[in-house]
Parts: sequence; structure tokens; C-alpha cells
Amino acid sequence: MNRIPLRILRRTLTTAQPAATATSILDRALTKVPTHGWTTAAVSAAAIDLGLSPASSGLASQPVALVTHFLAQALSNTLIDADDQLHELPTPHERLRLLCRIRLRQTLPIKDRWPEALALLAQPQNLSTAMGHLTELASELCYAADVQAANLDWYAKRSALAAAYVASELYLCEDRSPDHQLTWRFLDSRLDEIESARALCNGASNYASQFSRNIYNIFASRGFK
Repeated sequence: MNRIPLRILRRTLTTAQPAATATSILDRALTKVPTHGWTTAAVSAAAIDLGLSPASSGLASQPVALVTHFLAQALSNTLIDADDQLHELPTPHERLRLLCRIRLRQTLPIKDRWPEALALLAQPQNLSTAMGHLTELASELCYAADVQAANLDWYAKRSALAAAYVASELYLCEDRSPDHQLTWRFLDSRLDEIESARALCNGASNYASQFSRNIYNIFASRGFK
């Protein structure tokens, strides 16, 4: 029987344990967001709940890690939740609409706190991380919806979807309509625009600017400047 050298086993355990601890803290911290927001207080409270020192994982000084953890978890949950429904929808457009709705619903429990998360992501040192997550979101949703596009059309459509999603999420934060019906109508209108040649032509060039502009607008309305 092949045996793992003890020195390798020890190194594996010591590197895996902090990662597992950090994930546990972040999972717990998400339950603290409605009360504490996306703050070090949420992370510290989660660590204490788990019987850990708030400084043990190094997360207490990185509240943006809580936001990125939520983004990764929300995307994963979206793909899982949509998996058994996608085959029932005949077109990529309908599948994208389902995926976007499911992803937006992931934000509902913390939507009143979401502008605070966006404020963190919009900080200069975090903006590349925000763009990376948004690009991943658009790519994964397009792939799951089986969007067929070649070369530049693929990047344009993905960029247009990212812009449509961001606009819809920001709209959701302000929506007080029953069951957020206005948000779903807004989303449908943005997705319909993606089908047009104009959206495909303008999507890539407007991607970053629309992201920044929309975030600034909602920050201004909420007092984040």
C-alpha cells in the first residue's frame, strides 16, 4: 500500500484547515449581514459563534471577502437551482431570463444591505475583483443557457448580459412593488434589448462605463459618495 509521507500529510492538513475555517466563518457571517452589514463586525460575530478568535482567519480586516464569498455562493446556488428547469425552456433567451431571475432572488434576503456591498466593490482596490466576478457571472449564465455566438458576438453578448444584470440588480434594490414585479419587467426589457443588433454592437464598449455609472447613481441616491 502506498502511504503519504507524514511531512506531506501535515502540510496538506495545515493548508486545508485554514481554508475550511475561513469558509465556515464566511458562511456564518452571511447570516449576520442583515444585522451588521458587510462589515468586520459580521465576520467577528461569526467567528465568535464558532468558538474561534476573530483574528484567527485573518478575515476580520477584509470585509470585501464576505462580499466575494456571497457572489461565488450565489452563482453556484443559481446554477444548481436552475439545472432541472433549463431543459424545459426551448430558447436561450428564455433560459437566460430564468437564470437571471434565480440569481436576482439570491440577493433578495439582503437587498437592503446590498448597496453597502456595492460600495465595497466599487472601491478602487476592489474594482478589478468586482469586474472579474461580473464577467464570470455573465459567462456562466451564457454557458448554462447554451447561448450560441461566435468570436466577437460572444463577447458582445456576454458584456450586454452583464450590463443588463447589473442594471436589474440595482433596480431591485429600489423596488418596493409586490413580489418585485417591476424588477422582473425591467429585467425582461433589458434582456429583450440584448436580442437586438444595437445591444450587441454597444455592449462591449459600454460594459465598464455602464457598470460604474449605475453603481455611482445608486450610491448617490443612498448617500454613498
